[in-house]
Amino acid sequence: MNKQTNHTQQSISNEKQPAHGHQLFQKFSSFFGKIYSTELNPLYHLGGITVFLFAVACVSGIYIFIFYNINPRHAWDSVNSISANFFNGWMRSIHRYSSDLLVIFILLHLLHTLFTSKFKRLVSWISGIISFLIVITIGVTGFILVWDQKAKLAGYLTAKLFSSLPIFDPSIAGAFLLNDLNTVGGFFKVALFGHIVLSLVTVIVIWIHVLRLSKPKIFPPKKLMIYIFIALGIICIVFPVKSDPPAQQSNLPIQTTFDWYYYFGYYLMKLFTVGQNWLILIGSGIILCIIPYIIKRKNNPPVYIDLEKCDACNLCSYDCPFEAIDMLEWNGQRKAILSPDKCVGCAICIGSCDEHAISHPHYPMVNLQTQDNKADVTLFSCSYFPEHELPNELNVVHYRVPCAGSVMPKDVQQMLDNNSKKVAILSCEDCYYRLGKNWTINRFLRKRPPTFSKKYDASKVKLFTLTQYTKEKLVSFFNEPEATDKMKSTLSVADNKKGNPVLSVIIMTLFFALMLPLSSTTVRFFNPQEKTLIVNFKYISSPQEYEQQSSVSSHMQAKNPVVKKRSPVLLKIFSSKDKKLLFEKEFTPRGLRQDIAMFIYTQLVLNEDKIDVQLTETAFPDKQLSINDVALKKGDGTFVILNEGKLEVAKD
Repeated sequence: MNKQTNHTQQSISNEKQPAHGHQLFQKFSSFFGKIYSTELNPLYHLGGITVFLFAVACVSGIYIFIFYNINPRHAWDSVNSISANFFNGWMRSIHRYSSDLLVIFILLHLLHTLFTSKFKRLVSWISGIISFLIVITIGVTGFILVWDQKAKLAGYLTAKLFSSLPIFDPSIAGAFLLNDLNTVGGFFKVALFGHIVLSLVTVIVIWIHVLRLSKPKIFPPKKLMIYIFIALGIICIVFPVKSDPPAQQSNLPIQTTFDWYYYFGYYLMKLFTVGQNWLILIGSGIILCIIPYIIKRKNNPPVYIDLEKCDACNLCSYDCPFEAIDMLEWNGQRKAILSPDKCVGCAICIGSCDEHAISHPHYPMVNLQTQDNKADVTLFSCSYFPEHELPNELNVVHYRVPCAGSVMPKDVQQMLDNNSKKVAILSCEDCYYRLGKNWTINRFLRKRPPTFSKKYDASKVKLFTLTQYTKEKLVSFFNEPEATDKMKSTLSVADNKKGNPVLSVIIMTLFFALMLPLSSTTVRFFNPQEKTLIVNFKYISSPQEYEQQSSVSSHMQAKNPVVKKRSPVLLKIFSSKDKKLLFEKEFTPRGLRQDIAMFIYTQLVLNEDKIDVQLTETAFPDKQLSINDVALKKGDGTFVILNEGKLEVAKD
């Protein structure tokens, strides 16, 4: 190490401190640390809380599924019976509200990742986006299974969205509105299958999401999970979930509540066309996936490992938060081998290596030489620690390191011997690199190798977290008396260590209560004062061309001619009063050769009291179906269907 002259205050760093959202986020989050304690601060466990809520939703969903009837004719009644029982209804509310909160915390986790620029790992980022889309799909299928007015609306809008794709039947949207349970029953089975299978897929995606992290925090601390569950339980007792009226009660879902957490995309169906919605859906998905390419994050260069000095102790490999170091064979010896693409340059491995075999370009040259006049305090600050004042009355040597976890206990010991009376470490409350703060504390508490030797007074070392440091506190630390027993001396950590459990639950409950207004608002897609006409049926038109099979042997020819092309049809709607043409549209048979049945589906809002509907085959004008004087009614809509070859008005 290079020897450096020790002035009253000396700042030594090879790295310019970045202005970073991580600092701002911690300053905001520290308020909750005073209530929950830093360890239990929910804003430092957004990802873990998300996984916990997913687990709660899965367990509660399995329970209420025991009492659920998959038949759409009885689905609403079975759900209503579940709600009628206090415990079963409470479990249903747990399932619903934990699912809503799951979306909230996924978004909070995503925003936190963006704001703090923790999106370098593309696999983790894209898998997170995929998990969000899967969760939304799971939620929508869950709402449909209730088969109330909200479920009908979700099914109708989903079918309407996919009806623009040629492989989907547009009449399914009408089947939802018309309560065609034969068609809807098949969709129910698909929805239930998707609801269960996609939940299992989500588990796999979560595993991929944390695949390249060492010791990931899958769940939050146990106490925090208890706080969350108590708060969730209180909300479910005070505000139990209620279903909308049954889907069969009316054709058009007019009296419908709207869950913004899962239906936010459906609201766009009210504002834009189906084609525009597809553009929004695909475009927003692409933008989310390429954010790491759009917003360039300044990444630290990787560390360098001198394999000649490496003694294969394995500590660096074990301590790396991102599994960037593996113990492999090199020239017949076991050595620490770095994967540069995984390394984020946190330099935590430097703090693991007593042999100084690891270096980093942003790690300062630390003075360990003997000096006649020792510094009062040697200060190590994390590169993400904000700018801070140093006391004028103390002789302070300041080093800025990539992460507090990169400070080597052995170096601190030599400093206390040679050139410093005390050592202070300034750390994030929640380490930007996940494990640096914890590893530092445990090393100096002698709980994790390389440990701080018991020969040295650990009370001469103190760690200050981001919101706990002031120059006055540094002076106070310097003036603290030394420990009388070095063996029993321990590291002092200035942090929010104690929380208030009662206040923690109350704040969590109030936060959860804020979600309620957006879980059951009313949004109208159908106006009860409008007259809605829906024409919806399957139609097989007359053959227009036949396949010629003259080249085929007679015994291989079909007895009946093979249809090559069928006639398109023209749908016209007139006013019964003055025979004014109100609507006209041509429908073409499906298939590459236009030889398959077509689905006639049209939804109109009209001002007429009565209308005439006419369907004509364009290739055969004499083949025509019609129905006259169809009375239009407000609210529940009027459906024209095909029944036994005739157009008729569907009965309620």
